[in-house]
Amino acid sequence: MSQSETKTCQSCHKDFIIESEDFDFYKKIDVPAPTWCPGCRNLRRMAWRENRLLYKDVCKLCEKSIITVHAPGGPFKVYCRECFMSDKWDSMDYGRDYDFNTPFFTQYRKLMEDVPRPSLTGNNLVNSDFTHACSNVKNCYHTFWSYFSENSQNDYGLLFSRDTYYSYTVDNSDHTYESLHSNRLYRVNFGYFSDECLDSSFLYDCVGCSDCFGCINIRKQKYCIFNKKYSKEEYFNNIKEWDIGSYKKLQEARKKFKELYVSTPHRFAHIRNSQNVTGDIIRDAKDCKMCFSALDGVQNCKYLYFGGLNLKDSYDVSAGGVTSELLYEVFGITNNAQRCLMSIGGGNSRDTLYCDWVSNSSNIFGSISLKNKKYCILNKQYTKEEYENLLPKIKEQMNQMPYVDKKGRIYKFGEFFPTELSAYAYNEAFGFDWYPKTKEEVLNEGWRWQDQSERSYKITVKYEDLPDHIKDTDDSIIDETISCEHNGLCDQQCITAFRITKEELEFHRNMNIALPRLCTNCRNSELLKWRNGYNLWTKNCMCKSSNHSHNGNCTNSFETTFPPESLEILYCDQCYKSEFI
Repeated sequence: MSQSETKTCQSCHKDFIIESEDFDFYKKIDVPAPTWCPGCRNLRRMAWRENRLLYKDVCKLCEKSIITVHAPGGPFKVYCRECFMSDKWDSMDYGRDYDFNTPFFTQYRKLMEDVPRPSLTGNNLVNSDFTHACSNVKNCYHTFWSYFSENSQNDYGLLFSRDTYYSYTVDNSDHTYESLHSNRLYRVNFGYFSDECLDSSFLYDCVGCSDCFGCINIRKQKYCIFNKKYSKEEYFNNIKEWDIGSYKKLQEARKKFKELYVSTPHRFAHIRNSQNVTGDIIRDAKDCKMCFSALDGVQNCKYLYFGGLNLKDSYDVSAGGVTSELLYEVFGITNNAQRCLMSIGGGNSRDTLYCDWVSNSSNIFGSISLKNKKYCILNKQYTKEEYENLLPKIKEQMNQMPYVDKKGRIYKFGEFFPTELSAYAYNEAFGFDWYPKTKEEVLNEGWRWQDQSERSYKITVKYEDLPDHIKDTDDSIIDETISCEHNGLCDQQCITAFRITKEELEFHRNMNIALPRLCTNCRNSELLKWRNGYNLWTKNCMCKSSNHSHNGNCTNSFETTFPPESLEILYCDQCYKSEFI
């Protein structure tokens, strides 16, 4: 077994440790050890996938007007979803010989510019044209990376949910509003890290609760307001005071809930039904280190950021899983994938390297948008023998003639794609939410920044002129363009205005929630503030209770995503359970 080593990251120049078991994994998949630290590797992958920005353009094949994740005027051939999925073109037509006199990544970028790209992705969509990276959704609008869901708008990461608005990674839920990392909610507004709750608003880390308002850390409770227990009659009398159909009252509730949140102890991490794991937001997992948002059957993984559904034996996965194994340095690889390395998108494939949107294929290198293929390099077909003879030569050439980016970082075989070659500007990409940077910082890195185009819409209603209560809101509001309260002065990709759809208005009335005053991008950024990022710090338990198993201050320590400057009171698992469960 190899010994642990300390290396200096090529990108941030900070030291990081490669453990002995890491070397064993790299040997198993036949790749060299990384030269970038885990955080910089994740940022690099996330810079290669689009996020939530949408543009208007024209399909380069049928010339119809389209909504797309690609900014107009770029070097790519962007096809509408229908043309991209059709048989009107063949990705193999763009195949070319490998040029041993040119760095691989330079060749790959040229292939990217030649092979058509989809304006939006997704399949099995019913009345859900304005969705992206979704599957099996119905009547959804402005929804991203969601599956088997319906009648929902402005969401990310829904799974088996319906009638859900402005929520992030919510599963098996119905009539849910502005909730995050929660499961099995019904008629819940502002539910964070809460499961199996109904008819409630403002919940944080609650389980099995109903008819509760502004509560934290409670289990199987009814009729509670800001963690105070009431009788049924008292609850319904007192809850009238917290009518969140009024925007003024909604803001008052937000403030009081936040104050209770800061003054109440919290678990050091959101980990449930898991063994031998480190990270945060982990459910039903085993033997995982540095994993974040790892759900449902994940085993033997490390450096996982959004993954689940029986993902096993994988490292450095950003969004992936579903009965897959031996993935490394990938983003968005799913569905029965095996030994997929340094790749983006697609699935149902094995033994692929440096690919983008390859599906139902095997033994593919440096190719884009291939389906049902074997033994291809740069979209060109080879025999099995030719492929197996050529691939080692290409790996050797990548090491002898590596790509060097504008900052002098070196990319040999085993490194993920350079950020500066991404199809998306940094502020258009998935990583911008989790690794925010200013325009100046991005340009200094040698990466692209997409300036917002001048907007042609006219504000017809100022946010401050909206009726305070939802019941006083007229149907005509769906015809108005409403100003965003941030007015473009924040760092949240503010689009300065928004509209209310007919379905959204009906939802707000049904749930008795005041209309928002922020645009969709700003609301998404505000929601994400309820969860931490991807770093771990060692902290000591802050419990001083004499009623627990320890005498005086608890001496337990743990790794947590709450940074050193955070105000939260953090408990170890034992003290949290003794206090609240």
